[in-house]
Amino acid sequence: MKLVGWMSMATVLVAGTALAQVDVVMNDQEAEKKKVEVPADMPETHSVIEGDTLWDITERYYGDPYAWPRVWSYNPDITNPHWIYPGSEIRLRPGDDEVVKVAPRGFTRARGRGPGGEAIYVAEYGFLDKNALENAGYIIAANEEHMMLSDFDNTYVRFREDVQPEIGKTYALFRTIEPSERFQTIDAVERQNQEKGTLVRIFGEVRLQDYDHEHQIGRAVVTDALDVVERGLRIAPMERRFYWVNVVPADRSLRATVVANLYPRKLPSTNQIIFVDVGAEQGVVVGNRFYIVRQGDEWRRSAEGRIGREIETSVPLPDPPKHYPWEVVAIGRAVNVQPTTTAVMLEKATRAVRMGDRAELRQGE
Repeated sequence: MKLVGWMSMATVLVAGTALAQVDVVMNDQEAEKKKVEVPADMPETHSVIEGDTLWDITERYYGDPYAWPRVWSYNPDITNPHWIYPGSEIRLRPGDDEVVKVAPRGFTRARGRGPGGEAIYVAEYGFLDKNALENAGYIIAANEEHMMLSDFDNTYVRFREDVQPEIGKTYALFRTIEPSERFQTIDAVERQNQEKGTLVRIFGEVRLQDYDHEHQIGRAVVTDALDVVERGLRIAPMERRFYWVNVVPADRSLRATVVANLYPRKLPSTNQIIFVDVGAEQGVVVGNRFYIVRQGDEWRRSAEGRIGREIETSVPLPDPPKHYPWEVVAIGRAVNVQPTTTAVMLEKATRAVRMGDRAELRQGE
């Protein structure tokens, strides 16, 4: 009986160990389930302004207003989700140990309306042509004891001698996009090589308070930190807010080329922003409609030309025509016009837009 009892105890111990192991596995699985997917460029907090609601805030940052209970759960100090107050800070994400970072948002939907517009998009990526990049300044130091800077911190900035910074102007904080942050397929790299400028990631904004040209140093305060701001980030005037605008018929016909897109990890389509290599100097105005056109046989180009191998067909392929007609693959409106470049928001796209596509301005349309 003692032996049986001892064996019974051993069985209990083994069973207990097994249950404990199962419990550990289940706990690990539950912990994994608790992980929350958060875009890599999602800020930690949002400063409430007059008129804000959790519904608006979650629509802006997550693109889904129905996610408001999720954001509410990150803010236990908010007892009533229908009442949030200007000046308070709303946490937008849980603790770091509960976060799984996913692809950046690229842009966020914001509150309000532009002139004649339907919505506002606040970009977290930007595009600078060669001249704008050369004229950009730097954060060279800060009047703060901490390394990581945020809203309301004071910084010192510097521009080149021949650049005249504008006191009181808001400048975007940025760094160039690293190759690892972009598509690395052969087609994508080829398109990146066609960019006539530089795609950058925006970290926030500063407002220039004063500037000493003799010593080439100015003071600027951080007004909007999307992410951690550091010494060494560059600054340049850059439009981040893109408004839907009413269509303004073009007073001339013009051909341009798509030279960049605002999203380093995706091909542009409806409701996204591309850049073309014409601007105010060529007569473009905000509201002009651009037609993105392409010609050729898409399958022939991808299967034979790009991959470099024949695809067997059930019947012999006829020779391609010498000239294909141009087909419209997307339509967009000019939402920001610079001297030699224009930001175009795509209002309709039947196919993803590519670097190098032709963009046409058609007189009267």
